Amino acid sequence: MRDIVIGKLVDRTIDDDYAELSERLFGDGNCFNSSEVRKRMYGMKAIIEAIERDGEATIQDMDALSALDSKRIELLKERQKFFDQRNAFNKLIRERSRQEELNEILVDAVKSGNLPQLEYEPCHIQPSDNDLLVSLNDIHYGANVDNYWNTYNSDICREMMCHYLDRIIAIGETHGSENCIVWSNGDAISGNIHQSIAITNKENVIEQIKGVSELIAEFVAELSKHFSTVTFVSVAGNHSRITPNKDDALLSERLDDIVEWYLGARLQNFENVIIGTTSDAVKIDNTMYLINIRGKMYCGVHGDFDGSAGKVQTLQTMARVPLYAVLSGHLHHNRIDEVQGVKTVMAGSFLGMDDYCVQKRIFGKAEQLVCVCDTDGIRCSYGIPL
Repeated sequence: MRDIVIGKLVDRTIDDDYAELSERLFGDGNCFNSSEVRKRMYGMKAIIEAIERDGEATIQDMDALSALDSKRIELLKERQKFFDQRNAFNKLIRERSRQEELNEILVDAVKSGNLPQLEYEPCHIQPSDNDLLVSLNDIHYGANVDNYWNTYNSDICREMMCHYLDRIIAIGETHGSENCIVWSNGDAISGNIHQSIAITNKENVIEQIKGVSELIAEFVAELSKHFSTVTFVSVAGNHSRITPNKDDALLSERLDDIVEWYLGARLQNFENVIIGTTSDAVKIDNTMYLINIRGKMYCGVHGDFDGSAGKVQTLQTMARVPLYAVLSGHLHHNRIDEVQGVKTVMAGSFLGMDDYCVQKRIFGKAEQLVCVCDTDGIRCSYGIPL
């Protein structure tokens, strides 16, 4: 249509009479006279020219706007990058400041407190074909419970530790175990994540950390007298987070992490005590570690992120090595099972039934788990009632 109008009225390349162009312009059967066709064609010419003129300007305007939008988007992106970097930096400063403050509190407590002298006593253990894998899970130090089912406080916790220590030493002697691996997979303190817990806590969280750190240090120091080496590995639990709301809590802001730091300082002169990362133990982050025991790879988690059986395959993928077993706590009872060829080893708690368990109708008794491990994996296990 455009070619006919422009050819006839502008370029003059079409010599046909206007009437002869009628059907070509308006379709078969539309036969108008020359005058009518000429008037319509001049109207069409004006429309075509307007469209071409305004359309070109519109395209130019759109190109200009697009260029401006691109520059604006780039500026917004750079601005967002700046804000993200500033927020990340402030978060890092906040985390390190809190950690350093807590460390300083513990250092002051060690210097000013009347702590017992922990003496290193070299022991000579005969090499053997097995080691002990000892749980120290969900201590919930600082909780104060007195109900129909249970009585628990810091003094009772210490008594439980002594009883548990005697059983571990006896099991080690029975099997002639060479080394001892203590796995403390979170919730060493009661914390204040639930209102019912905050009310029943006997000590504030700082006192809880100070108390449980020293208790574990004495526990490990005593074990060092009965085994060739004592290795301590741990992850953080959910009760030690600084912020009660789990959605607002940062993984790096969990007070369980300080226990490992404290043990490293308190037991630095114990030549056969190994805290944290070793050639056989790798801490991936504060929620997950790997440890090689007699050629078998064990993965340690607390359990709040990894409660379902389906998570075993996820942990297998995350570990990047074949796993023999997953060690966890959190649910406050002993259990050994197998999922997709991987053993799941769950240890109980020191706490037993507290008010939160009563409200949620969760039953649990105070117990821990000791496994005898050799090159084939877990040879046998002992559930230790506390």
